[in-house]
Amino acid sequence: MVDLRFFFVSLIIIFFFVFSTVSQSPDQTVENKSLRVLSKTLIGDDGRVYACSDNDFFSFESNGSIAWSVHMDFKCNTGFSPVYSGFNQMLVLTENRILRIDFPRNGTKSEPEMFFDPGEIILGFAVSISSSSVYITVKDHGLYAYNMIRQQLWIAEPKTERFGYRLGCQKDYENCKFDSPPVIDSCEASIYISNNEGELYSLSLRGIYYQWIQDLSLVDKFFTVTPGNNGLVYVVFPTKSLVFALDSFSGDILWQKTVGPLAEGSGSQPVIDTNSWVSIGSLDGTLYSFSRTGELKTPEKVETDSMIQVEPLLDCSGNAVYVSQTKLEGKTDLIGESTFVSAKKPETAVFSLVVPETRSIHWSHSYSDQSTSLLLDEDLQHFVLDERIVLAFIAASNSGNPFRCRSKHDKLSSSCSFAEPEHLDIYIGNERTIIWFLLFEFVIIVLFAALVRFCFMFWKKQKLQGRPFSAFLDKRRLLHRKRREIDRTITRLQKESTADEFSVDKINDLVQERENVKRKLSSTYSLGRDIDASSKSKDHVLPLYGGGSRSLSFRNRENETITIFQTHRHESSSSSEESYRDQHYDDDDGVADDENDEGDLKRKQKGKFLAHSEGSSSEDDYESCGIASSRRSTYLKKRSLSFRD
Repeated sequence: MVDLRFFFVSLIIIFFFVFSTVSQSPDQTVENKSLRVLSKTLIGDDGRVYACSDNDFFSFESNGSIAWSVHMDFKCNTGFSPVYSGFNQMLVLTENRILRIDFPRNGTKSEPEMFFDPGEIILGFAVSISSSSVYITVKDHGLYAYNMIRQQLWIAEPKTERFGYRLGCQKDYENCKFDSPPVIDSCEASIYISNNEGELYSLSLRGIYYQWIQDLSLVDKFFTVTPGNNGLVYVVFPTKSLVFALDSFSGDILWQKTVGPLAEGSGSQPVIDTNSWVSIGSLDGTLYSFSRTGELKTPEKVETDSMIQVEPLLDCSGNAVYVSQTKLEGKTDLIGESTFVSAKKPETAVFSLVVPETRSIHWSHSYSDQSTSLLLDEDLQHFVLDERIVLAFIAASNSGNPFRCRSKHDKLSSSCSFAEPEHLDIYIGNERTIIWFLLFEFVIIVLFAALVRFCFMFWKKQKLQGRPFSAFLDKRRLLHRKRREIDRTITRLQKESTADEFSVDKINDLVQERENVKRKLSSTYSLGRDIDASSKSKDHVLPLYGGGSRSLSFRNRENETITIFQTHRHESSSSSEESYRDQHYDDDDGVADDENDEGDLKRKQKGKFLAHSEGSSSEDDYESCGIASSRRSTYLKKRSLSFRD
């Protein structure tokens, strides 16, 4: 099958050179007048070639035979190629009208449908399949946006203002018009269009939003725009032989390169492969290929006496391009302020398959116009076959292509693979200084958060509710002074103390009082949060049965009963009682609180003194019980006698 397709393509090329010879006989001239001229072609995903001629639209197979055709009521514009709009439909420009043509279904053809008729000159149109929209440039009116059901979405003009400032049309505001077909960047969802003053616009597909405007009039007012779908926009100036790469996000010029002399019109259109290499043919016979960063590569073999007049075409794999070179008998190049190329009679045409990234030529074949073989498919014999048409059929037939064709899924997945998101750098300066500054800010924020948390907990303290802060501080200073006085008193008693029981009890009471002061300083009068006394474990004041304690009862002759409970001293019990007392009986001011503490201390000392006196009168009876021991607590309970002040 491949050999058969190659045979048909060979016949097409031979036929092209027979009918495109400069020196033709009078009979051939008359015959050429009856041939039909095909418009620019479109190679579909199905491998067919679509074009129109006069009042007919054609779908060709890759071997040149007609698959199907549709008659139109209007004559097509041969300067524009058909555009695929999705849903098995084509849009064709005919006599300043856009027709919609449906593909045949089950062998049934449908009549073309009028899609857009402005009654004015249409400069071009483009289709966005992702947004199901059509964008049309109408001369002297602006850019129109329509959906697929022919509803108008918006109209954009080159004259615009934002916040009172004029954007675009800086030189001649009154006569400024759009004068180019729209070009769609699918990856950036943008439309590129230029005005008659040499300004390039970038608009959003979704509405009238001007993303940026770049003035290129200083270089030239005539240029072509090709979206790279890789984050770049390529602008070619044919008369200046320049190629610019613009950032699709901001419109800034990233790099510019000089190439050989270029053909005006469609010959200056570049092609971009899936590896993000842009290739453009020159009249000096060289295929110039640039990477995304501007690196230049050319094929290994270049014919100096040849020229490239038509734009290259991408193969079905997306990795290589088909190029047509015309070899001449002689050629003269004059490059100065203006570029002129003088060429003589063409001899042969060389069609090649080139991989721009590797500079390798995978397939090449030359055809001479002196061939006498006219074996050609009957369908193409009725059309004028120029170099552009022949190259389209070679690309559609995949002649000499060793690469695997991409599927629709592969095309979608790799369409925007080289597009890089724009990273805005808002910091300008020394990076190390910026890092230290950010670290300093972080430390300040942490310290401020800790201070706020401390203040929040501190002002929730119970001793500060409805009381002045100065009273709280006075109480803290009083407690600290009291603790120091107790420490001095304990030290003095320990030095002067005789080993009597009264001195030991007094020291124990002072130690207990010091612990009470420390507890207040660490809880209710601390600089932190209040400690909930109820959360602590509470021990019973009276000993429980089986707890290692014992009780003794005595009855005297006056029917007075004395019960003695003997248990070990427990610090947590004492602390709980004092915490409860401090919570419920602490006075508002610090002086009254100290008077209560001193009164409690005197009452305790007096009670112990009386207990000691009573115990000494019956020392023989109670000595065995250890009532006077400094390491135990004695609780006395009498029915008719109690120790009170």
